[in-house]
Amino acid sequence: MTSTDDQLFSPEEALIRLAQNREQGCLTVFKGHELVKIYVRDSYIISASGVSREGAEAIEHALHLTESSYLWQRGAQPPHPDKNFKLLIKEFILKHGNVNQPKLAETGRLTSGIEKKGSESKYKYYLVPEGQPTIKHVLTKAATVLGRDNSSDLVIDHFDVSRRHCLLDIQARGLFVLDLDSTNGTYVNGILIRDGYLNPGDRLELGPFRLIVNREALETTV
Repeated sequence: MTSTDDQLFSPEEALIRLAQNREQGCLTVFKGHELVKIYVRDSYIISASGVSREGAEAIEHALHLTESSYLWQRGAQPPHPDKNFKLLIKEFILKHGNVNQPKLAETGRLTSGIEKKGSESKYKYYLVPEGQPTIKHVLTKAATVLGRDNSSDLVIDHFDVSRRHCLLDIQARGLFVLDLDSTNGTYVNGILIRDGYLNPGDRLELGPFRLIVNREALETTV
């Protein structure tokens, strides 16, 4: 995912969410030849290193690396645990970050809710189950509920999926996902989310099911 207005969230916001969920693993932030690996555990950054920087300097560089991309590797361990340190993620971002931290820390949300649509979307969205490229679930409604209950628009019959798990809302800005207070949570690219916008290629995860988000332009008439 690239750090643009259309992505689900920035590397900085991803760190905040990893802190909220007490995740353990490695967030790799990169742009061109620039690359920083940030290892987190239990709401702390425990190791960080880049091409020419280490520690707090490397983290701050990653947070201010504009138009960067990132990858999350859950469970990854630092290569040199003897050099580990502990920096509280939220405290560090309050001092050195860019986002409106008090709002994110209080609500854990990227937006205040589903936006009113000012205009219709120019795209048709569909979901492809990971490993099953010949199957396409087209989102035919403006708002689609995914869940285990038979009343859902897209039924996913598994005990790890809540009866009404999440909502996908097609907006002029893009495809918006909202978790419906599911028991096991809604994940995007391995990170637990409450709501946000999805990009083509993002992996939506509900229980053991992984759905790849895709879109194609709608035909327009002159």
